[in-house]
Amino acid sequence: MDRHVVTGPGLPAQIGPYSQAVRAGGFLFVSGQPGVDPETGRPVGATFSEQARQAFANLDAVLRAGGSRPALVVNTTVLVADQASFAELNELYAEFFPDEPPARMTMQVPLPHGLLISIGCTAIAAD
Repeated sequence: MDRHVVTGPGLPAQIGPYSQAVRAGGFLFVSGQPGVDPETGRPVGATFSEQARQAFANLDAVLRAGGSRPALVVNTTVLVADQASFAELNELYAEFFPDEPPARMTMQVPLPHGLLISIGCTAIAAD
């Protein structure tokens, strides 16, 4: 089975010893993408909305770098620092996945560095 680590310009730097994504067996496995500025590695703002929008943008960038796209995502894992953000998450999730959204697991966990959200996924690798 082929295994390829995904890299590319414009992707946020990892904050630990892991790959942004790994492509294997026709699938793309994407690590949690936080709401950080890809240039600075810092959270884009103090609000859930600011960070969540950036997290979805980062997820999109990694998906595309790995030869996939949002419509091919089959499963997501969303980590939030506060369950009070759940309604807002649902709105943003519906914007990012407008048709036939993927399966999702959402958990409240403490996140490092002032992060409020992190989104990882499994997607079909299209090319």
